[in-house]
Amino acid sequence: MPSGARARQGQAVRVTRRGWAVAAIALLLYFFANQTQVGWLYVLSALAAGLWLTTLGMPGRMLRGLAAGRRVLTPLAAGSDSSADLELHAGQPITLELNFYNSSRQPVLLLRAVEPCALAPFPDQNQIVTIPAIAGRSAARVRIETTCARRGWFPFAPLTVETRAPFGLSRASRALAATGPDGVLVFPEFRELAQLDLFDQQPAVETSAARLGAAGEFIGVRDFRPGDPRRNVHWRSTARAGRLIVKEFAAETQPALTMALDLRAGSALGPQGDTLELGIKVAATLARYAHRRSLPFSLLTNSRTWPAPPSPLSWWGLMSYLARLEAEGEAPFDESLRHLPPGTFVAAILPAPDSGVLGPLADLRRAGLAVMAIIVDPSPFIPGSAGHRYGIEARRLAAELDSAGVAVRLVGPDPDWERVLAE
Repeated sequence: MPSGARARQGQAVRVTRRGWAVAAIALLLYFFANQTQVGWLYVLSALAAGLWLTTLGMPGRMLRGLAAGRRVLTPLAAGSDSSADLELHAGQPITLELNFYNSSRQPVLLLRAVEPCALAPFPDQNQIVTIPAIAGRSAARVRIETTCARRGWFPFAPLTVETRAPFGLSRASRALAATGPDGVLVFPEFRELAQLDLFDQQPAVETSAARLGAAGEFIGVRDFRPGDPRRNVHWRSTARAGRLIVKEFAAETQPALTMALDLRAGSALGPQGDTLELGIKVAATLARYAHRRSLPFSLLTNSRTWPAPPSPLSWWGLMSYLARLEAEGEAPFDESLRHLPPGTFVAAILPAPDSGVLGPLADLRRAGLAVMAIIVDPSPFIPGSAGHRYGIEARRLAAELDSAGVAVRLVGPDPDWERVLAE
């Protein structure tokens, strides 16, 4: 290897500084032996050169039969090879299990592996593990303890493995794709609420929309339609009219929660969009409370890139959506509030103050709906006079909404912000 570096099967082998030093010593000894004709100098020169040539390719041969696997373990589950089976949340501790398999007969010595863990906090994103030896035809396992730093989809990159064994004269490295999940989806953090006035003080309502077969209040009769149950036939009216007539009821409308989340780019304030991140946590917390009460919930946003599904969502579906969305555009949030789907409860989540929501929310409240506005106070996330100004705007908007009869919660980065929602 005259150039000191070569690639073979995606593998790079390079001579280290120690290797070049040994090569220089071998040449120097040969030079002095040639000048002095001292025999033992020739012997030392030959030994140094032989050591250099013999061990130069050994690190590369060690890595050729190496394979790896990766698993994600959580405290509540034994782990899975499929990311779809995992439910990870921001702030949750996890364990990355790395399994190395040596299929050759030659042992792998002094193996060093770098795990590029993008979901971990920044200082822990390149985790380095060292394995002293993996015997031939055997395996080794290491575990890395870390934390899901934030929500989102995090693909797994190949591991970087290298060794300088046995004497550190050369270094071999390669990118090693690990079997297992391609990545993991980290859901946003949520909090458990003991109570929430938005739901707890609002009775179910009734509408006059007919839903045949429901046990609501009897409101009249109509002609039979295909699919109507026979038990709803009004026999007296049928005999009088000479055709099938069925009873029509006012069905109870199941209360449902509609969450509206402002996703304008201007609402993501703070160094890392901190106000939007807190707003997403609030949405997840409200949905969790509704889910525990078996209450349908849906989400509405003003984003064209991340439009929310129009129908009620499952818990997993909502969390998957919240895990991926980002702020974008400047579509007015108040326009979204004017096109809410039917529901009993409305929770408008504002990552930044927006006085345009005052009219739509007041109209919804006058229409008899239970309405709550959750405003994120941006002042703790923005230093200086700008943060102070945003704080004043948030408190002014909260006061105006309260005067309009809208329940208001002003939340900030306090560790117990969920208590504010439950007050």
